[in-house]
Amino acid sequence: MNKKLLLVIGPEPPPATGMEIATQALVAELRRAGISYVRVDTADPLDELGNRGRWTAHNIRLALGHLFAVARRSLDRNVGAVYVPIAQEFPGLVRDIAFLLIAHAARLPVIVHLHGGAFGQFYASRTRSTRLLLRLTVGRSAVGIVLTENLRPALECVIPPDRVSVVSNGIDVPNVGRRRTGDDDTVRVLFLSSLYRWKGPLLFIEAFAQAHKAFPSLRATMAGDWPSDEIRHEALRLARDLKIQTAISFPGSVVGSVKRELFESADVFCFASLVPEGQPLVILEAMAAGLPVVAPAWPGIADTVVDGETGVLVREGSFEALADGIVYLARNADRRLRLGKAARLRYERCFTQDAFGDRMIELIRPFIERDGEPVGPSEAQRTAR
Repeated sequence: MNKKLLLVIGPEPPPATGMEIATQALVAELRRAGISYVRVDTADPLDELGNRGRWTAHNIRLALGHLFAVARRSLDRNVGAVYVPIAQEFPGLVRDIAFLLIAHAARLPVIVHLHGGAFGQFYASRTRSTRLLLRLTVGRSAVGIVLTENLRPALECVIPPDRVSVVSNGIDVPNVGRRRTGDDDTVRVLFLSSLYRWKGPLLFIEAFAQAHKAFPSLRATMAGDWPSDEIRHEALRLARDLKIQTAISFPGSVVGSVKRELFESADVFCFASLVPEGQPLVILEAMAAGLPVVAPAWPGIADTVVDGETGVLVREGSFEALADGIVYLARNADRRLRLGKAARLRYERCFTQDAFGDRMIELIRPFIERDGEPVGPSEAQRTAR
C-alpha cells in the first residue's frame, strides 16, 4: 500500500474561534488515526477580530506567504491530497481559490470543508464570471464537506451532490456534573460569541430587555471578544437606554475555567446570529453543558438543536421571537431541565470529537492510502461512503 501525506491548510488557535478549533480537532484526529500530514497554518499571530475579512497590507503579505508555503508543499511527491477549509466570501475566498488552483495544478485531489451556511447565497449573488470561477475551482474538488444535511445545497451549487458529504462538528466537553440548584427565582441567560454585529449582540440585548420586563428575575451575561470599540460602546449604550444595565454583565473574552464556570452557572443559552450559520461550536458546548438552547432556525442550527426537545428555535432576526423563547424557558423550570438533559444526551450521541474524527478519517483515508495507481475523486468518494 502506498501511503501518502495529507497537506492540511487552515488556522489553529490562537485565537480560539470556530475554524481554528475545528482545524485543531482535525489534526488531533489525524494523529489518533496514525495518518501522516504536513501543515500550512494560516492563523495570523497578530490577529485581531476587527482586522478579519479586510484588504490590508498586513493581510495581503500574510496571504502571499501562505500561498508560497502551499506551493512548496504541493511539490512534495509524498503529498497525496490537500485539505482546505474555505471562506464564504471575499476577500478570504480569494486566497482559498488560489490554494485550490495550486493544488489543481499539482494534480492533487482536494477536500474542501465549508464551516458555514452562507456560501450558497454568496454564489447566487455573484456575477456569471465569478460563478464560473467558483465552479472551476471549488467545483473541481474531490470531496466537499458540509456540517449538516440541510447545508448540502451550500456546496451542491458548485459540487455534484455525489461528491458532497456531511460531517458534523465535534468537541470534547466533560459532563459538568453539578448544575445550579435553582434555589431562588433567578434565571441566568448566557450569550457567548465573537461579538461582531452580525452575531446579533444588539438583537440579544433588545430581546433580553423585553424578556426582562415579562420576567424580572432574569439575568444575562454577554461574553466574548469585541471586534471594535464602536460596537462595544453601542451595546453598552443600548443596555443603558433599555434600563437593563444592572441585569446584564459584559465580562469580555472568557477562556478555560472562567468559560466553564459561565456554562455551569447558566440556565439557558441564547444564540442570536443574523446570518445563516453552519453549526456553531458554542451551541455544541452549551448542549454539552446541559443547557437548553434558544436560537434562530437557520438550517445548520435546525439540524443541531431539536425544537421542543433540546431547545427552542425561533424566527430569524426577530428580537420579539427570541424574547418569547427566553421567557418560555424562564417560566418553565421543569421543561428547562428536561431540555437541558436531552441536549447533553444528543451531544454525547452525535457531536463528540470521536464521532467527528471517525467520519473525517473515513473520508480522508482513501486519498492517502492507495493500492497501486492513484484513485480518482469519484472512486475515493465511493470508498469513503
